[in-house]
Order: sequence, then C-alpha cells, then structure tokens
Amino acid sequence: MRKKFYYYTIIIMSMLVTTTKLYAQISPRNVEELMSYFANNTQNLDPIEGVYDVNIEQWGENAFRKFPSETTNITMVIYKDRTGIFRVFKNEQVTIKKIGSTPIYNYNIFWSGSNITDSKRFVLHENTLFDVNYSIPDRQLRYDLGKNYQAGFKVNYKCSFIKTYPTPEMYANSQKQDKSQESFNQWSGTGFALKDGYIVTNYHVIEGANSITIQGVNGNFNIQYNTSIVGTDKINDLALLKVTDPTFKGFGIIPYSISSAISEVGEEIFVLGYPLTSTMGDEIKLTTGVISSKTGFQGDIALYQISAPIQPGNSGGPLFDKNGNVIGIVSAKHKDAENVGYAVKTLYLQNLIESSLSSAIIPMTNSISEKTLPDKVKKLKTFVYMIKCSK
Repeated sequence: MRKKFYYYTIIIMSMLVTTTKLYAQISPRNVEELMSYFANNTQNLDPIEGVYDVNIEQWGENAFRKFPSETTNITMVIYKDRTGIFRVFKNEQVTIKKIGSTPIYNYNIFWSGSNITDSKRFVLHENTLFDVNYSIPDRQLRYDLGKNYQAGFKVNYKCSFIKTYPTPEMYANSQKQDKSQESFNQWSGTGFALKDGYIVTNYHVIEGANSITIQGVNGNFNIQYNTSIVGTDKINDLALLKVTDPTFKGFGIIPYSISSAISEVGEEIFVLGYPLTSTMGDEIKLTTGVISSKTGFQGDIALYQISAPIQPGNSGGPLFDKNGNVIGIVSAKHKDAENVGYAVKTLYLQNLIESSLSSAIIPMTNSISEKTLPDKVKKLKTFVYMIKCSK
C-alpha cells in the first residue's frame, strides 16, 4: 500500500506542478489585468477575491496506518465572473459560492473522472484567511488508480489559504475613501435571550469585535449592557454571549421555548430583528413568511430556507414558528434572489449550548402560543436585542 500511495502522490503532485506552471505561463498582460482590476476596484471586491498563497498538505491512510504527508505551496487567484460565481483562475475544477451576505462560502470541487462535485463549507477570517479540508471521493480514487486501487485507502488534503493581494493597506485606503472610520469600526446585528443572562447571535455578527453590547432590554434603548463571548460555532455561524454588566438585573421570564423539532415546508414563520438601523431606526421590525425548504444554500442541512424578507442587521435574530417557538437563527439572505433567506436550525444551537455551557439555560416553556401575532410581538420584542459591536 505504501508503494500505491506514492504512486498516487506522484499523480497529484504532477497536477499541482502543472497548476503552478500555468501561472508561470500566463502572459504579463493577463497578470497585469488581474492585478490592475484588484487595485482599481478594491472597495468593490468581495472579501474572497484576491491572490492567495496556498499551503497544501496531502497524506494517505488506510485502516492500519497513516502514510507520511507531502507538502507543497502554490498560488491561486480567486475572482468573480460575470455570472456572480467565484472562480479560481486557470482552474476549471474549483468554484466558490458565497452564502448570502455572510463570510461563509462553499468550496466546490468537481472530480471529472467520477462526475462528482464535492462541496466544503468554510469561513473567511478577517477577509484574509481560510482553510479547506477534504478527501478524494472513493469513486475518483478508483478512476485515478485503476488496478492500483485498494478498498479502504484514502487520500486527504489540508489546504490553508492566506491572501497576499490586495494588501491590508489597500483595503484600508479604499475604506477611508468610501466611509468614515467610525462607520467602519462599528456595526450591529440582532440577538435574543436565553436564561441567566445569556444571548444568542451569529458568529459573523461579533467576529472581530473588541466590544459587544446589547440594547433593548425591557424595551429600553437608552441603556447598553456589556457582554462577553462564552461559546462559538464558526462553521454553523453561531455565538453565545453573556451579560457581564454589574447593573444588569436579568431578562425576566422568557415567553418562548426553543424547539429542536424539524419544521415542515409550508409552515408559517415570522422574524424579529433590527435591520438597517442607520436608515430604518431602532424600532424592532417584523417580517413573515413560510419555510420554503428544509435545506439551505446548495442543500445545506444545517439551514432552513425562508421566504420572510431579511436585511443586513437581521443576522442573529430569532426565527419563530406560528406558535412563537424559536426554530432557527437568522443567518443570511440570498443577494441574487427576492425573499430568499436562511436560518440555522436550533438543533445546532442546542449542540453549542450543551458543549459550551448547560442545557439548563434553554427556555422550554411557551406562554404565548394562543396569542394573536400582534400580541406575540408585543411580548417577544423585549427579549430580542440589538447587538452593537465595535473594534
């Protein structure tokens, strides 16, 4: 098997070398066009676009042993084509799709020999770093190795991407031209209450923040309470906060329960949150709709697709069923489609709570199921908060 692994290593490494040579063979005009495009449009680029140094570690394994790894470094250029799909320059095998307006993306690898597309989700950190880990599908291994294939053999990859261009200085300069430093350093989202002073929101809402406060406790927006991060799930875009302010007296009796049951397509839902506060003000906003699908972007089982309109600022807010049970956490909207949004299922929130804290903080009693929607909103809005973040 060791001989077979190195046979396959030679195949893969030759592919990587070929990719590197493609970059070396690009005419200077094409390179200059890409670099010029990035330089002249820095403020309009999606954060994923740019030039990356990629460290690729590859190793094989079977049921009995792990073989020594091989490491190589290549350069990859990611850009958006005219259809809105992110592509890797000179690489037909990989496409990248963004999930709504979040820093979460799907890295899609097409294996032509087996006609399989493998999708791996990742989070872009600080607009600069991300990792993608994957294994070659068994059918592709059979195709590539032929007679050398042996059942149970796996080839794994760990790919670490670091953006080298545009540089942080270029982003900083473009941001100074487009927005004030204050707006760049401050942003907001939505969160909602758990027991004992804990709050749920999205990870991308609080990522990079040095200060996180909440407003709207008991309907009072004149008081801000300091919070700290007590748990995160970056993959599923969830974060748990706890109020640390000594003046905080508690949320009171929470009127909703958090349900882990999977909702059905067509069920009525509603969303509460604080979208676009700079133009729409700090009054809580209600939108309604239905569960459009029990899976999210590209069939992601961690998400619901919902028809309730959502906007920037809704992120982290609660998704309620018609009885007022929390069934999801609003995460993203599809920027290229009307009334297509996504919410993380509460099962993943419960997993985060149980792994970080205790299930005792999960509200289990619903006292509003028989109320009308306007009365539900009156009761619920004092438990849904504006999350204010700053660097």
